[in-house]
Amino acid sequence: MKIDFFDPEMCCSTGVCGTSPDPELIRIGELVENLKADGHTVARHMLSRDSAAFTSNKQVYETMLKQGMKVLPIVTVDGEIRTMGRYPQMDELLLAKES
Repeated sequence: MKIDFFDPEMCCSTGVCGTSPDPELIRIGELVENLKADGHTVARHMLSRDSAAFTSNKQVYETMLKQGMKVLPIVTVDGEIRTMGRYPQMDELLLAKES
């Protein structure tokens, strides 16, 4: 399974920067590591650091053009959008694998 996280702009993807760490970003960092350990291909993209990933995925690009930045994060599984505007739970990603 190939999973891509198209993240909103942030200072770092870990969630541990600044004075108050973001528990959701910490959860996602752990989720990514668990998925990789299970043999899945996982990538995280931020617009300012990897704009080509956003423009090369037609679904992601068109969704952002229509709905704006508020739609981020977008998570795709095997090229198909699975969640928008929030990060998924592990079981959502595993269900995507079965469908």
